[in-house]
Formats: sequence, structure tokens, C-alpha cells
Amino acid sequence: MIDGIQFSELLDYTAEETGRWKASFANHPTALDLPMDIAGAGTVGKLLLHIFFVELHFSHAVLALPAADLQALPAASVSELFRISEEAAGKFRSFLASAKSEDWMATVDLGPRLSFKPTKRKLVAQALTHSLRHWAQLSTFLRQQGLKQDWSHDFLLSKAME
Repeated sequence: MIDGIQFSELLDYTAEETGRWKASFANHPTALDLPMDIAGAGTVGKLLLHIFFVELHFSHAVLALPAADLQALPAASVSELFRISEEAAGKFRSFLASAKSEDWMATVDLGPRLSFKPTKRKLVAQALTHSLRHWAQLSTFLRQQGLKQDWSHDFLLSKAME
């Protein structure tokens, strides 16, 4: 029996959801400039950069790659922003495909900003739930601005686990 959801299944869901957001922002690129205060980002576009940078940063950490450089990331357009997330998802999939049991319990040093060393297992969980939490906040914010999404965000109605 499988105990709960697998990270690969949650990654499938988040990739599907992120793809829908990409299409939505491609249709409404001016939404990126809307001012908002989620996570202190300042604008919707900067919140997306925050979401995707965390994904990329953590994907690098679980693969023991050099830390991603926020300032070096191209993020001027919808395509550039979402390419960051697509790169991170690919790196997470690479880790998931190759990780052995002991890899999951290995700890990761996230640098001087964080004074603890989470396991790779906890880091993958954080990356995926961090994005979901911010997507929910953004969904509410955009609906309040008159930009209602035309899809259900529910995991139950996604293609994940099918």
C-alpha cells in the first residue's frame, strides 16, 4: 500500500497548474505589473519570480548544484519567468528519478540566510507546498482585481494520479 501522495504526483499537479497560469498570464501580461503585497513582492510579476526562484534554488540544492543567482535570471517576460519554473521542475524530476533512500535523508546547507539544514525530503516538500500556497494567494488576489481564472485549481480535478 502506498502511504499518501508521492512527490512525483504532486510535481505533476504543480506542473499542470503552473502551465495553466502561464497561459493565463500570456493572455493577460499586464497583470504582472499589478501592485500587491504577497510575500512583500510588490507586484504580481515579482511574486512569480519569488515563487520560481525558490523552486530553482531548492532544485539546485537537492542536486548539489551551485546556488541559483536571482539577479542573473532573465525574468522580463511571461516566457522568461515561467522558463525558470520549467527548469526547476526538470531538475526536481531528475532528482526524483535518481534518488536512493539515503539521498532523501541527506541534509542541505541553504546558506547564511537560514541557520538550519533540512533534509532533501523536507526541502522538496517545502518547494512544492511553497508554490501551492502562493498560487492560492495569487488566485484570490487576481479574482479581487477582476481576473478570475477559467479553470479549477483543485487537485481532484487535475490529471495527476490518473
